[in-house]
Amino acid sequence: MLRRLRALALVAAALAGCASAPDPLRVFEGDETVEEQTTPLGGAALAQRRREMERAYRDMVQQRATLLQLRQREDRNGSMLFGSFLQAYLARHLAPLLRSEWQSRHPELMALDASLRLIEAEMLVELRDTGRVQSELDELARRYTGRESLLVDYPVGEQTPLGDAIEALRRRKWRG
Repeated sequence: MLRRLRALALVAAALAGCASAPDPLRVFEGDETVEEQTTPLGGAALAQRRREMERAYRDMVQQRATLLQLRQREDRNGSMLFGSFLQAYLARHLAPLLRSEWQSRHPELMALDASLRLIEAEMLVELRDTGRVQSELDELARRYTGRESLLVDYPVGEQTPLGDAIEALRRRKWRG
């Protein structure tokens, strides 16, 4: 009996050692220091950030098309499942990418940064999350005060001044 208890305790200890955290991907996340958030990149690091942002924009355009198609087909279950995926994508991938302040001021990235923020707000409109839409629009207005004439890719496939794009989203957020 004692041997069985010891064996059981060893098995339990081994399994506990193999158990992972509820979210194993959190291991790779790291909080940026204040210096990393405010220091602009240059050279290869800047080019890599640009590629990451361009890829995120292309991903968001494709995800927008998918969500709109699901809505057009009136696939409620698919829309809800895809909406859950989108919420996770926005929180896990896009939020860390847009966290830094410097890219909103960097001449090479500011239009792409604003376009990403606008398409994120548009996705939140589609998901009917008006509270987050308002906070995203307020953040856009704060970051780009005085630069409302900046041309951004919004609506998708067109270029408009940032101020007009923000106003269009403000009017649209209640209609969904």
